[in-house]
Amino acid sequence: MTAAGAGEGPPPPGRVRRPTDVVRLLAASAGLVLVVLAAIVAPDAADALVRAVPTVEREPLRTVVSVASVVASLAVLIVLLTVAVDAVRHRRTALLHALAGLALGLPLAAAGERFGDAAGGAVAEVLTAPRDDAALVPVVASLAFLAGADLQRRRRWRAPARWAVLASLGSAVAIGTFTVVGAVAAVLLGAVVGLAVRVGGGVAPARPPDEVIRAELARAGVVVGDLQVTEQAAGFVRLVGSDDVGAVSVTVVDPDGRGVPLARRAGRLLRFRAAVVGRPALTQRAELERQAAGAALAEAAGVPVPRVLALLAVGPALVLVERPLGGAALPEADDGAQVLAAAFAALRRLHAVGLAHGALTPECVVLGPDGNAGFRDLSAAQPAAGDLQRDLDAVALLVGGAGVVGPAAAVAALRSAYLVGAAPRRLTALLQPVALPHALRRSLRGTDVLADLRSALADPAGSEVAAPRLERFSLRAVLTLVASVVAALLLASQLSQVSILDQLRRAEPLWLLAALGGSAVTYLGAALALLAFVPVALPLLRTTLVQVSTAWLTLVTPPTVGHVGLNIRYLQRAGLGVGAAATSVAVNQVATVAVTVVLLVVVSWASGVSATRLSLLPSGEVLLVVLGAVAVVALLAAVPRVRALVRERLEPLVRQSVPQLLATATEPRRLVTALAGIVLQTGGYVLALDASLRAFDASLALPTVIGVYLVASTVGSVAPTPGGLGAVEAALVGGLTASGVPLASALTAVLAFRTVTFWLPAPVGWLAFVGLQRRRHV
Repeated sequence: MTAAGAGEGPPPPGRVRRPTDVVRLLAASAGLVLVVLAAIVAPDAADALVRAVPTVEREPLRTVVSVASVVASLAVLIVLLTVAVDAVRHRRTALLHALAGLALGLPLAAAGERFGDAAGGAVAEVLTAPRDDAALVPVVASLAFLAGADLQRRRRWRAPARWAVLASLGSAVAIGTFTVVGAVAAVLLGAVVGLAVRVGGGVAPARPPDEVIRAELARAGVVVGDLQVTEQAAGFVRLVGSDDVGAVSVTVVDPDGRGVPLARRAGRLLRFRAAVVGRPALTQRAELERQAAGAALAEAAGVPVPRVLALLAVGPALVLVERPLGGAALPEADDGAQVLAAAFAALRRLHAVGLAHGALTPECVVLGPDGNAGFRDLSAAQPAAGDLQRDLDAVALLVGGAGVVGPAAAVAALRSAYLVGAAPRRLTALLQPVALPHALRRSLRGTDVLADLRSALADPAGSEVAAPRLERFSLRAVLTLVASVVAALLLASQLSQVSILDQLRRAEPLWLLAALGGSAVTYLGAALALLAFVPVALPLLRTTLVQVSTAWLTLVTPPTVGHVGLNIRYLQRAGLGVGAAATSVAVNQVATVAVTVVLLVVVSWASGVSATRLSLLPSGEVLLVVLGAVAVVALLAAVPRVRALVRERLEPLVRQSVPQLLATATEPRRLVTALAGIVLQTGGYVLALDASLRAFDASLALPTVIGVYLVASTVGSVAPTPGGLGAVEAALVGGLTASGVPLASALTAVLAFRTVTFWLPAPVGWLAFVGLQRRRHV
C-alpha cells in the first residue's frame, strides 16, 4: 500500500482523523452552545451587545455598504466555485466532504431560522435579525462547504476565502441583515458542520508521496524500492523497504499530527511526577529528533540499536531513516536467561551515558549474532535521564524478563549484570503496576509475578525502602475530589431552597430515635451475615463491634473497601489463613449482593403492580425499565471485550465463592443465619429511612422506600467517595422526590438518615476500633 499522492482519486484505505480537527470541532460546538444559551437565558445582555454595533442608516453611505455587500457575496461565490474546481482537479474526496457539509449546512441553518422564529422576541432579533432578509442560511452553507473542503491543504485559497467571508459578514452586520451575535453563531454552526464531516470521513494523509520520499532517500545515499506501510496514524506513518544492504525503516511525521505529543505528554505530566515523565517533546518532529539523538548516544555506549541512516526534511514533513536491528527477540530466544543477562549488561551501558529507554518490553530486547543484546524502538527514549527513570527501566526489564524466564532467573540476571553488588531495595519498592509500561501491565493481570519478584529480591535483613511516589494524583483521588465538589454544589443548591431550621423544629423526636435504632440493627445483621460463612466459631458481640468499627473507616475509604479490609484482618487474627479469610468475606459480599438484587427486583415488581388489573404484571413503566435494562445487558454482552473483561473479573470470585455458598446452602442453620443477617441489615437501613421520613411528616409505601434505599445503596457502593458521600444523598433525594415526597421533607429526611447511619456511628466506631486494636483482635 502506498501513500495517496497530490492527485487524490478514490478515498485511500489509510485515512486519518487529525487531532487538531477534533479539538476545533469540540471548541466550535462549545462556543455555539454558549452563544445560543446566552441569547436564550440573557436576551437583554445579548441585545445590548447587538445594539452596541450601530447599523448604517444614512444615504449615500448605506448604498455604498449595500454595494460592498453584493461584491463581497460575489467574492464568496467565486471562492466557492474556485475551491470546487480545484478539488475536482486535485482532491475529489475533499469535494465530497465539501458537498456533504453544504448538504448538512442548508437544513441546519434553515432549522436555526425556524428556531429563532419560534423563540421570538429578542432571541429572533439577536440570532437571525430580520426574518425576511436573514443571511443565516447562505453563511452557514458557505462556511460548511469551505470547512469540509479542508483548505488547510490548499494554503493559496485560505486567505481569499477568509477575507471574502469576513467582508460579507461585516457588510451584512453594517446594513442590518445580520447581528454581531448572529454572525458569530453562523460562523460557529458552519464550522461545526464542516468539521464534523471532516472528522467523520477522515482526510488523506498529508505525508509526501512515495516517489518524493524515495528521491530524497536516494539523494542521501539510500536507494530503496517500493515502500510498504506498516503503521499509520494522524501525522505519523512507518514504512518499510529494502536496499542493497538489507531492510530499511522509514518514519514520516507531518503537520497532521500537530499537538499529539503535547496532549499525550500533558496527560502524563498531570498524572505522574516530572521525574517519571522527563522533559516532554511538544511535537512529533521533536520526538523524532530525540529518537535520533538517543540512537547516537546508544551507539556511543556500544549498545546495538536501530542505526540512523538519515534525518531529512521533505517539505513540511520530517523523515527518519533507520536500519532495523536484526536478531531474535527475548521471547523467541533458545536461552532466555543468557539473553536477559546480556540485556541487563547493555542497559547498564545505556544508563551510563544518561539514556533511558522508557518503554522496555521483552519484544524490544534482541540478541545479535555477536552475543550482545540490543534494544529496538527508541521512540520513548529520554536523554539526560534521572535516577528514577533509569530505575524504572530496570524494573520494566526485570518484570518483562520474569514473564519469559521466571522470577528467579530474572533476579539472578539482574544481580549478575546490572546491580553488581548494589542493594536492590530501591528496585523492590518500584515493583508496582503503575511503574510499568502499559503492555507489561496488561500482561501481568491475573499473575503473581510481582509478588514472586518481591520475594526473590527480599533483603535478608528485612529492611525495606518506602515506595517512591510516582503519581501526582491517583485516579481515585481525582474522582473523589470531582464527586465531592459536584455533590456539594448539588446539595448547596437544594439546601438554598429549604429552611432547614424550620424543618428541624417540627421533627418528631421519637421517629428520629427509631431511625437511630434501625441504624444500630444493621451492625448486628452484618455480623450475623459474616458469621454464617466463617468456618470457625466467633463471638457475636466481638464480630458486631468489628462491624461497628467499619463505620469509622468509611469516613476515609470508599464504602466497600474499608469494610472488606477490616473483616479480612479480623478473620486473620481469629486464626484463619489469608486465603480462607478473603474467601469468607468474598462469599459474604456475593451473598449480600445476590439477596439485594433479588430484593430490588421483587420490590420493583411489587411497587409497579397496577391496582386496576387482576394480574400480577407490573405497570407499563416498570416493564419498560426492565426491558431497557435487559436490552442494555444484552448489548454489552454482545461486545467480545466486555465479555472478556467480565469473565476475567468474575471468574476467580465465582470459583472461590461457589463451593462455600453450596456448603452453606446444605446446612440449614448457617443458611438461615446468613439470610437473617442480610435481611436484618437491609431492614435496619429501610427502617431508618422510613422513620426519618415520618419524623418530618412524610411517608411512602414500604416497597417504594425499600426500592429507593436499595438503588441509593447501589449507587453509593460504586462511588469513589468515602462512604459514598454525595452520591448516596443525591440518589436518595432524587428517588424520594420522584416518588412524590416534597423537596423540603426529602432533604431533611435524607440529612437525618445519613446522620444516624453515617455520621453518628463514626465516633462510636473509632472507640470500638481502638478497643479491638488494643486487644489485638484487628
